[in-house]
Amino acid sequence: MVMHPFQVYFAPLTPALKGALNSLMGCGAVIGCMIAGWMSDRWGRRDSICVSAIVFIVGGVLQTASVHIGMQLIGRFISGLSVGACSVLSPMYNAELAPKEIRGRLVGFQQLMINTGLLCSGWLGFGTNYITNDWSWRIPYLVQVIPALVLCLAPFVLPRSPRWLVEKGRIDEAHRVLAKIHGRGDMEHPYVKMELQEIKDNVELENNISVNNYWDMLKDRKNSRVLWVGCSIAVFQQLTGANVIMYYAPIMFKQAGLEGDMSLLANGIDYIVMVVFCLPGMWLVDKIGRVKLMIIGSVGMCCGFFIMAGLYGGCGYKEWSEEDLMSVVNMSQHPQAANAVIAFIFIFVAFYGTTWAPVAWIYIAEIFPLRIRSKGFAFASALLWCANILVGQITPILMDKITYGTYIVYGAVGLIMLAWIILFAPEPKGLSLEEMEVIFHGPVIVTNLDYEAYLEAHRDEIEQKRAEVEAAAAGGKTTKIEETALN
Repeated sequence: MVMHPFQVYFAPLTPALKGALNSLMGCGAVIGCMIAGWMSDRWGRRDSICVSAIVFIVGGVLQTASVHIGMQLIGRFISGLSVGACSVLSPMYNAELAPKEIRGRLVGFQQLMINTGLLCSGWLGFGTNYITNDWSWRIPYLVQVIPALVLCLAPFVLPRSPRWLVEKGRIDEAHRVLAKIHGRGDMEHPYVKMELQEIKDNVELENNISVNNYWDMLKDRKNSRVLWVGCSIAVFQQLTGANVIMYYAPIMFKQAGLEGDMSLLANGIDYIVMVVFCLPGMWLVDKIGRVKLMIIGSVGMCCGFFIMAGLYGGCGYKEWSEEDLMSVVNMSQHPQAANAVIAFIFIFVAFYGTTWAPVAWIYIAEIFPLRIRSKGFAFASALLWCANILVGQITPILMDKITYGTYIVYGAVGLIMLAWIILFAPEPKGLSLEEMEVIFHGPVIVTNLDYEAYLEAHRDEIEQKRAEVEAAAAGGKTTKIEETALN
């Protein structure tokens, strides 16, 4: 949207229209999240990813071939359907094929790959910006179709999920898949046989206890607190304001004095910072815990927003930009302050990449009990995309109406999030799901909770739940069952 040929071709691009272009992908993603479970049960994880890739290709082709803004909007929505579905299907598929020792880390690895994709798109946009006609923006839209085309080959090169095969009664086929990926083709390998039995037990367990639909999940009061916490964390990841930076960084860099190609170059560097700092985040999450990382990230990002607002407000002046069709802040008279803004944009992204970017996904994947895990994760993901819609739609309007006040708004929201996390977010690090359920049925305010003492006081309840797990896995029926948390 910051490319001049794009702005000329689809003029006038008002702030509301820019918001719609960003948020319509989120609208599609919400729907994609909600239907991903049905797709995966009907067609399997692998084939559902392939179908989603085909949908993405349709959206990408529409955006590439757009001759009016309506085609852009429709293409963004269609692409969003695929993005939302894959945000649920991909981690599900990876977790069901991966050795259990690394399943949790794969959730964080997914965020690293998302950041890598953003990095590639940012630098591609920088490269095509030198093209002076409409191919400057058509080429990036066309290139995004290439990974989707690769995913279409999935049925020919990737195995089906062994868990889905067991659910469908195709035990021998599941056995062969596990032997291929974990036993080098040896169907008698001890790990392969153990993994197959574990999958069969877990499927039997889920058949006994899983909720049938979203309404059953929502109306059960036992799920209320874990849903409240999980969905709040998902929404907060978007309300951190990170997408304000990722969507509108080129405009922010322009306001800080980086004109033309330099603003896109700085945007590309922004994505490098995101990828680089995501790596220590994946390591720190198991060292210092999920909640502490989110607290550190919230403090850093809030400070970043408030400092940027102070620099914009104290050293810039408001003016109308004919190119962007919105009010902007001009900092040309204070180059040192402008350089400080650029530095704090990078610092903000570093905090986000290390903390909230990987940690939020890991947190919501860990806390949901088995009976609602798949639906709870999908529901939280859908709400995450709803928050993405909100941020994408209102941010350009806020930037037009209150300019640097936008950063004060997001900084204030960050302070509210920080207080909420300190008060209400339990730390799942090192806990089994049986222990997590006991914590979620305990005190609502967890700031001073002594986890070790509290769990020891409820040890009998935890052991009872574990016994119920074993009974259900053996074919028994219960309504109070959990399994071990993601590693």
